[in-house]
Amino acid sequence: FRVGASLLSHRREPHAAMAEAPAEAAAASAPVARERKIVGPIRLRAKVVHGFGRGSKVLGFPTANMEVKWGADQSSEALEPHERDILKFAQECETGVYYAWAQVVGGKDCGVYKVAMSVGWNPTFNDVKEKTIEPWILHDFDDDFYDCELRLIVCGYVRPERKFSFEELVDAIRADGEFCKDALDAPEVAPLAQDSFFELTEG
Repeated sequence: FRVGASLLSHRREPHAAMAEAPAEAAAASAPVARERKIVGPIRLRAKVVHGFGRGSKVLGFPTANMEVKWGADQSSEALEPHERDILKFAQECETGVYYAWAQVVGGKDCGVYKVAMSVGWNPTFNDVKEKTIEPWILHDFDDDFYDCELRLIVCGYVRPERKFSFEELVDAIRADGEFCKDALDAPEVAPLAQDSFFELTEG
């Protein structure tokens, strides 16, 4: 995560994607390198909205889609501070996989859980027109939590996003989840599960 880096476009340009196809194909055949690169803590919150529906139904990994108001400017007075924060993060962050802590506020299950989060274009698919923020909360929820607020503390960066075959993508997501679980046990980030940003209850 590079704050102050050159602003990344939030819209996919079709001609650029075509030009990068050979490089993407070569990258997909290379081993997936992962790291624990501390980037935060970065505190974000946003409403959970409907996405493409691929996470659970197609891939088998239920992800939440965080609302990013791309049509607004960061300085717009129409945006709440937390809406500006997540817009700024989406615009300026390095695309790829991150590890984080998350809490659903307003749902039946308000626990704080580990997260493997994808930010970017989902390059395996061709229908993503704007960058997405999709946390995979590593916990089984009994109910959906659309329209609830999701709070995130982003702790570290794992790897850049890559174009995979479908089978490779499933394997990579599963491995990302295990890597993020372990990374969040590190002493420098584990205490953030008790951060005051989350609505913690006694007991």
